[in-house]
Amino acid sequence: MLNPQQQAAVEKTDQPLLVLAGAGCGKTRVITEKMAYLVNLDLCEPQRLFAITFTNKAAKEMKQRAMSMVAGGEALNISTFHALGLRLMQQEISHTSFMRGFSILDATECQKVIQELLPRGIKKELANQLQWQISGWKNKGWRPDQVDTTVPMAAEIYQHYLDYMLSINAMDFDDLILQPLWLLNNQPEVLHRWRQHIGYLMVDEYQDTNTSQYQLVRQLMGQGSHLTCVGDDDQSIYGWRGAQIENLSLLQKDFPTLAVVKLEQNYRSSSTILNAANAVIKHNPHPFEKKIWSDLGQGELIHLTPYRSAEEEAEQVITDIMFQRKVHHKNYQDYAILYRSNHQAKLMEQALRVNNVPYQMSGGRSFFDYAEIKDLMAYIRLLSNPKDNAAFLRVINTPKRGIGMQTVKHISQLAKQQNMGFLAVCNQPEKLSALPAQAQLRIKEFVRIIKHHQQLSRSAEQVVASLVREIDYLNWVNLSANNKMAKINKSKLVKDFLKWVEAIGGKEHLAMEDLLNYLSLQTSQDDEEAGDAVRLMTLHAAKGLEFEHVYLIGVEEGILPHANSMADADDENEAIEEERRLMYVGITRAMRQLKISYVKKRKRKFQPEGTEDVFGPSRFLDEIPEELLAGKRQNAPTEAEQKANNKKNFAALKAMLDS
Repeated sequence: MLNPQQQAAVEKTDQPLLVLAGAGCGKTRVITEKMAYLVNLDLCEPQRLFAITFTNKAAKEMKQRAMSMVAGGEALNISTFHALGLRLMQQEISHTSFMRGFSILDATECQKVIQELLPRGIKKELANQLQWQISGWKNKGWRPDQVDTTVPMAAEIYQHYLDYMLSINAMDFDDLILQPLWLLNNQPEVLHRWRQHIGYLMVDEYQDTNTSQYQLVRQLMGQGSHLTCVGDDDQSIYGWRGAQIENLSLLQKDFPTLAVVKLEQNYRSSSTILNAANAVIKHNPHPFEKKIWSDLGQGELIHLTPYRSAEEEAEQVITDIMFQRKVHHKNYQDYAILYRSNHQAKLMEQALRVNNVPYQMSGGRSFFDYAEIKDLMAYIRLLSNPKDNAAFLRVINTPKRGIGMQTVKHISQLAKQQNMGFLAVCNQPEKLSALPAQAQLRIKEFVRIIKHHQQLSRSAEQVVASLVREIDYLNWVNLSANNKMAKINKSKLVKDFLKWVEAIGGKEHLAMEDLLNYLSLQTSQDDEEAGDAVRLMTLHAAKGLEFEHVYLIGVEEGILPHANSMADADDENEAIEEERRLMYVGITRAMRQLKISYVKKRKRKFQPEGTEDVFGPSRFLDEIPEELLAGKRQNAPTEAEQKANNKKNFAALKAMLDS
């Protein structure tokens, strides 16, 4: 059932291959079919076949598909880049300066580390800037002596940061790519072992790779031919976090025998939608030309609607969803509202709630951002890595034990003097003799709890459950809640976490280190089913998804393209090109119907009351041919016209609901 281009991509196994897969052109199917082809024809053993993608969800879905097609599919190595890096570091830990059980710190904890390394009096904003800069250097694979910066002390702080993280046996997420890369560069025997182990490597969403990720792929492959990279240069929208679209050209340079297969037949959208997408994206330069097409028919014209205000835009979009759903007997989940920035969702949410329309917002607060989950994660980290000072500081007085800041400060000073971890200092009572007797007793009890659970000969999920019971964490959460609803929500978070940990352990009964590694790589729980609800999400969050009906809102100059992105960019042309790719992503999410809107005047965030900016339609709208649009580009209707339209729409909806 593959088309000729898909079949060619599957069967090309004797040279490096780049598969340029347009939006909705079946790239995931090609990857899984190729896995089956390689294994079923004995071209690669399952345990030697590696596939890398960018999200846990994508890796999970890919593995489920592949396992249904491949004998012994459970042995396939399908993971994110970070999970592969973690696995490599675990297996080769003896060749590094780290120890087993290392912690992975989140962005907030890393920022605190950088702040501690800066001289007193330095503003927090500089710590933020340095954190972003260090992340950028790591994404490029640079060591402190390779960086080029005009920021005073930046390279020195970078070196201190690396040294401190090593001293507490911890890494950040960038290290999960950088440290394996440095290891392979410096340890020829390790590099040889991994090249021998990988029989075939497939890279999904290749256009999103940064320099370090590309170098890791190149190191693992050498000049080998058993490599397939799948991606779409027109959907490269993560330049702000280090993605290098130039990696497409680098692949051709570093693998001279590279073959290129283009997947251009789209199985998602109508021809009208695809023609609009092609018309917009053709204004960007392309290392490889392609044009997506569909045989699903012309479909509806694209609706382009101007509004006088953001409030009217929200009101009319939600009214239209309700009306269309009723007329066409659709489900709410068939509709999606897409926008460039999160702040645009507020008015849409309000309108949805007023009209009792169910919705789910993607890209909101992560499960792992809640204080209760951070507390429990910190306990797990400390049990696995006693040198984790950040985890120690979070849990030493959580729940409240009467261990004050002066006591913690004393422990910190002793640790620095003795070049020891905080927990190690507490484990030697004689070093704490200067503290009040009551404080010494409380620290002793804390150490006892940690030691006891480190020594329990049980599975990780049982240890965690025991710890939560012993510290009476659930009761403390209830007591610390401000109101009844907060108590319910906080308790549910803790219970959900414990259930989740138990489910992760399953029948395998993971060791604490394995549980820590798994949890550290999660950015959110597995997405729960939204049910029958309208989806709200940013264009970045929408990539990879599809909906029958899409409302692309706020398509205005200053929003899409975004003014900040252009102002902050070193190269304005590159910024415009990435913003245009975001527009392309938004258009190609629609399967049957696309409605685009813009507002003539919009109030900016933090703008004084009574003032508005005139943005006007985005330049990208001028790139869509007139014949693809229902209605001409026009100024927003007058206030009288808009009121008449509102009245007419509400009357029609009321009549429909009453019928």
